[in-house]
Amino acid sequence: MNKLKNLDAAFSFFEARTNLEKGFTLRNPNRVYRLDRMNALCKAFDNPQDSFRSIHLAGSKGKGSTAAYIAALLNASGRRVGVYASPHLLNYRERFRIQGEDFPETDGLSTAQMLMKKLPEIEGNLPGEGGATTFELLTLFAFLLFRNTGCDTAVLETGLGGRLDATNVISKPEAVVFTPIEREHTEILGNRLKDIANEKAGIMKSVPQGGLAFSASQHFTAQHVIKRKAAETDMNLLELPMSLHRITMGQNTDKKDRFSWQLSWKNGQQETIILSMGGRIQAENAALALMVVRELETELPRGSRALEDVSLPGRFQFLQRHPAVVLDGAHTPRSVAALAEAFNRITSDKDDIRPILLFGSVEGKDHRSMARKLCGGINPYFREVIISTPGTFKPSNPEVVAESFRSIGADVTLIPEPGEAWETAAERSRGERPILITGSFFMAGEIARLFTGSE
Repeated sequence: MNKLKNLDAAFSFFEARTNLEKGFTLRNPNRVYRLDRMNALCKAFDNPQDSFRSIHLAGSKGKGSTAAYIAALLNASGRRVGVYASPHLLNYRERFRIQGEDFPETDGLSTAQMLMKKLPEIEGNLPGEGGATTFELLTLFAFLLFRNTGCDTAVLETGLGGRLDATNVISKPEAVVFTPIEREHTEILGNRLKDIANEKAGIMKSVPQGGLAFSASQHFTAQHVIKRKAAETDMNLLELPMSLHRITMGQNTDKKDRFSWQLSWKNGQQETIILSMGGRIQAENAALALMVVRELETELPRGSRALEDVSLPGRFQFLQRHPAVVLDGAHTPRSVAALAEAFNRITSDKDDIRPILLFGSVEGKDHRSMARKLCGGINPYFREVIISTPGTFKPSNPEVVAESFRSIGADVTLIPEPGEAWETAAERSRGERPILITGSFFMAGEIARLFTGSE
């Protein structure tokens, strides 16, 4: 294989493989959902996943921000931390962070060159059918990159499920963390919440002296599965609701784009945290991260400001501040409700200036309930909505989504082409009305590309 000229060529090569983020295989899923393939890939490179401590996250939502908060706190405690997360908004580089920053391009290129030089030989003996998938290659790249750049800790987010996810080749996690688990990916994980939770709980393992597991508040079915698996693996399970009494909104900070939250812990201690990403869900994710890191690093002080500047592409991301243009990949009723409340908090100074909602949703998501959360009721967050297409990565039906919003009385404009939709929103704003873009991570990505001019 010819030597890579740049890292983009490597990512293009990875993406050209079987990419399950675009949709699930119609054939036997055992072709790709099996750990012996990933184990073989890692073994060929002397098991890079064993060269650092690992914190492994699984769940249906909140993994990305929880991972980022954990990493920021561990960085503040003196560790050198790499984060592997998905999906990305604009570029695959977003999936890999070291010390909270972009990884050095030279390190990324040399890592990719090493991987691809050896890949043809490895794939000749890879278990199952075909070559390595996109996610298997990205995961291997992450392990190699973190080893090559001297990370002592990696925070790893599962891509799908947990038990057979490519990240689950780590054998001795320092901790496993569960964000809220919901019904999702039923084609692969099963139709029942019990089945889905069981797949995600598969990241728990028996380790010497017992391991640590942490969980956010869960539906009782998922909670029961996690508790049973913790008992089977002799892991010490710590649940956020058992430690945190309540979360309340704090006083506004001196920065308009920051959010203050008061954490009341059950041991009687009070704590104020300030976050740049809005919504109560973010406060819950940050509280979970604090519980995890305080159990691992006793020196972390209360009131740590390490969380304040944590931000992620597509999570309450400001494209513009005056007036606010915010994009967020929220795509469940609960998450869009929390997003709208946070957006309203920073844009409600002038009651006569109504915000604009630019919305797109892929098939399979509950856009009817999201419409009710965003535009329903006597005093809705949004009255004016522009519906568009959330890219072509996954199928969508903007006409059906538009009808969901019309049915609850919203003033709806359907503009299928995202570029035209964005131009219309900007024109209607006239530099005064705030704009929120949400409904899908893919919708956020489409507008981010238009706004930034990125390919």
